[in-house]
Amino acid sequence: MQLTNKFFPFQLTVIIILFLVSLPMALTAGDNNIGLLQVWQWLNNQQPDPMASLIITELRLPRLQTAVLTGAALGCAGCLLQRLTRNPLSSPGLLGLNQGAALGLVALLISPLPFTPLFSFVAAFIGAGLAMLCVFTVVRIATGALAADSILLFGALLSTLFGAITSLILILDQHALDAIRFWLAGSLSLVNTETLPWLTIQTLAGISLAFVLCRPLQLLETGQETARGVGAAPRQILLLVSCVILILTASAVAVCGPILFIGLVVPHLARFCFSEKIYGHLAGSALLGSLLLILADAGVQWLDANDRLPPSVALACIGVPWFIWQIRQRYKTQ
Repeated sequence: MQLTNKFFPFQLTVIIILFLVSLPMALTAGDNNIGLLQVWQWLNNQQPDPMASLIITELRLPRLQTAVLTGAALGCAGCLLQRLTRNPLSSPGLLGLNQGAALGLVALLISPLPFTPLFSFVAAFIGAGLAMLCVFTVVRIATGALAADSILLFGALLSTLFGAITSLILILDQHALDAIRFWLAGSLSLVNTETLPWLTIQTLAGISLAFVLCRPLQLLETGQETARGVGAAPRQILLLVSCVILILTASAVAVCGPILFIGLVVPHLARFCFSEKIYGHLAGSALLGSLLLILADAGVQWLDANDRLPPSVALACIGVPWFIWQIRQRYKTQ
């Protein structure tokens, strides 16, 4: 059941309060016994313990910023994809983007090029871009059109192929496997300050483009014939929205690896808590995506102070039951 629009300000206020409360709480998560007092002193420039200040500035804050940006990017990407395909089970990973980006990074690892933030972003974008190009090409050849449901189906199939190629490379190169193993699990532990400018620019650019494309996407949701009737070009809209999904997903995967279930669960929560209308749905997906990833990352740090658990573990505990429930609801409806 969707909440009526008159409850929207209340829902928005509650989510924003939860988001603001989660920020200082996330800075206290970890194995260094940093409490809210040290965080408060750091925020007010009262010079807490030098070691605590160093940990907050160099480790905790970049990790928190990355969680905010990555969660927003994946939430928006999932929202766009579910509205584009009109399929509530869609998520960015099903387009093959996650596996394509992973393959690009593995190729960078075994190449003579240095594994720097710039090269990692470029490799992730090239890999995800080639994956999307393969999906569009195969769909065009197989069906003669670029239908959204066909893109989703062939994307899932090609994602399996890209994953198999990645696994084969890692089996043949033990060094690459050791270097990228933790990243493949989807983790924020290896984040550093050098990646933040790139991630910030790409995420903000992708979200801005997403809002620009809200109106054309809304026209496409009415049907291709209706969209053509008002002067829109369905194919161009499909390609542009897919490119925005590529930007948002590849930038997140390049930094944190394939973090699952954000793009699947968050759009449903945003639709329930905020609005079915596309602008509110997209903004709610960005906000809830950030909040959910912050809570998941802080939760696994509190469970394991040695930081060996990726946030995907906590997200799977939410995402898998949600996925099963969504499938059951679809079958009941049919």
